[in-house]
Amino acid sequence: QSLFFRIKLIIKSSQPASSFDGNQFHQVDSKRTITQTEHRLLQPVTNQFKKNLDIMKLLRSTFIAFCAASAASAFAPQFASHSKSLSNASYQRKQSTSTTSLFVGIHEQPASQFSEEDIRREEMFVQVLKEVGMAKEYLSYLVEESNGGDASESTEEEGGASLGEVLAEKAAAGEVELFGGGGDAASTAETPKEAVYQPALRTDLGSTVLLSGTADASLLTILNNNFFGAENVPNFDFGIIRALVEDPARAKKQAISREARYSGLLDKLVIEPASSGSVLPTKEELTGATSWIVQLTSKEASAMLPKIAESAKASAELKNLVVLVTGSSSGSVEGWDAVVDASGDGEAFTCTLLAVGELYAGGKEGGFYHVGPLGDDALAPSTSEAPKLSSKMAYQLLGHALALESTSNTALTAYEYPPAVLEAIVSPYGEGDFANRDDDGNELPDEFKDIKMESRMIQAMREVGFTQVMELDVLAGKGISALKKYIENPPNKENAFTKVKSARDLEDEKIMAMLDEEIAKSEAQKKAEADAKKKIEVEGIAKEWSIKEYSLQMLGGDLDESVSEKDFMISNWDKALAEAEATWERINSEEYISEQERLKKNKVNSENKLFWDGMPSMLRKKREKMVEKVKQQYMDLLSEEDLERIILNE
Repeated sequence: QSLFFRIKLIIKSSQPASSFDGNQFHQVDSKRTITQTEHRLLQPVTNQFKKNLDIMKLLRSTFIAFCAASAASAFAPQFASHSKSLSNASYQRKQSTSTTSLFVGIHEQPASQFSEEDIRREEMFVQVLKEVGMAKEYLSYLVEESNGGDASESTEEEGGASLGEVLAEKAAAGEVELFGGGGDAASTAETPKEAVYQPALRTDLGSTVLLSGTADASLLTILNNNFFGAENVPNFDFGIIRALVEDPARAKKQAISREARYSGLLDKLVIEPASSGSVLPTKEELTGATSWIVQLTSKEASAMLPKIAESAKASAELKNLVVLVTGSSSGSVEGWDAVVDASGDGEAFTCTLLAVGELYAGGKEGGFYHVGPLGDDALAPSTSEAPKLSSKMAYQLLGHALALESTSNTALTAYEYPPAVLEAIVSPYGEGDFANRDDDGNELPDEFKDIKMESRMIQAMREVGFTQVMELDVLAGKGISALKKYIENPPNKENAFTKVKSARDLEDEKIMAMLDEEIAKSEAQKKAEADAKKKIEVEGIAKEWSIKEYSLQMLGGDLDESVSEKDFMISNWDKALAEAEATWERINSEEYISEQERLKKNKVNSENKLFWDGMPSMLRKKREKMVEKVKQQYMDLLSEEDLERIILNE
């Protein structure tokens, strides 16, 4: 307690910390003094207090600068929470494309600390953001098209009340209040429902799905479509999920978990041994199934796919067949043509093939991958590595392919890109200022452009909140070819991102309009000042030209002696202005300025030289005559170096 009391006295004291000396005492108040021992004990506390005081000063200046910057909301730092709202996507894009650093409360960063490499890296980053922004504009166009051309009206008709409307109704009924007080429901009732992308979904999936050759837990979770926090598939409503496997005990052990119990999967799941000893079910086992998912290896495909085609064609109830072929490394799957022929172009049943390479366990959530038509080598990895894909991503694509109409009667391939390709896609498209060029300066084609475009589209979809089903529909159903067409010829339609503007957006637009007006006024004022300065300078040059010309003509006898300088200037003023204008343009041109700088530099570097480039002609002639004169007098006595030294001294 005594030590704490002494600390309080030190803090209250007006004596600076540097005045404490271990060999003397300092009066703190009228009754107390600090001894040498106390000073030694309290010195760390005093130093920490000074340090905290400096930190508080920095925080205070930071807070003041932050509040000043927040006065104009267009430039205020934004802290937006993660949202899957497409209406907010354009605003987030505007924020993300800003590369200006705000060093608030800290010293200004000198320009010299940024190297050319840093500047180039920043330019590349900004260009990539622009490319992602273009992909977002393409997605907004897809949103509008999927909602019948008017995203805001169609979603209100289909989905009922929006979140804002529900909250407004509850607030009006007294169920919800702002921080325990009475909230204003009128402000939230005007919030429109957000537009979302509407992929085309299959309508004939039925209530029973049959799995052959797999009972993967992630695939079962997707088919169950009833787990909290997961993205549900709108058209998945299976009442029975049957799995025919070779080892039922092992499959049950892997599939039955706490997640399966809580989500209700165990009420639907039936795991049975395959009676035929293979992935091919019997006619009785296939009875009742309206959707069928099969997993094969590439070695089994050629023999099993024709048999699968016959079984699917013989079933009167089967409407959808999805086949996963693993270990595929070529652009085709042998035996798939038999399935396509048996489907009758979708008349008997719809068929979908997903060919993948080697599957591996693990993998990051939402990694970068390629999915597209089988045999499309435009996006194939340009390395010798065998294609591979995480098992979780493969089963996710497999389950979602069953839901989409765009994957009907198609053969797809999916794989992850190798590290070498992932390093290349972080750079902008190899065009314009970012293109690689040959020795002649010709622009070289970017071999990774299609891969970069696909990565920009995937990044844009995830930033604006597309679900995994939406993502697959855009990649497999439309692909980068549609994005290329949009970039080449964008439709002249209103952007769905900016169709509904918030009050903050309107406020920002007003502020930007005011700033633009002020900038225009400032530029007009600067231009007027520059024109006035130019006029004064031109008139000054014209007067000098008139005086010089008058003197020359008077000396040459071209003018009558009765003509005064003033009369000559008045009569030739237009010509003088024209000559002065040309002279002013010449002396303010970049060529003239650079030439003067070069001459000045040469003059500085040639102080100890007898002759140099750009030296005045009169001085050159004078020194040449001096050299000849000295040579004649001292040719036999002095060397060339001595001659040069003598002339320079003169």
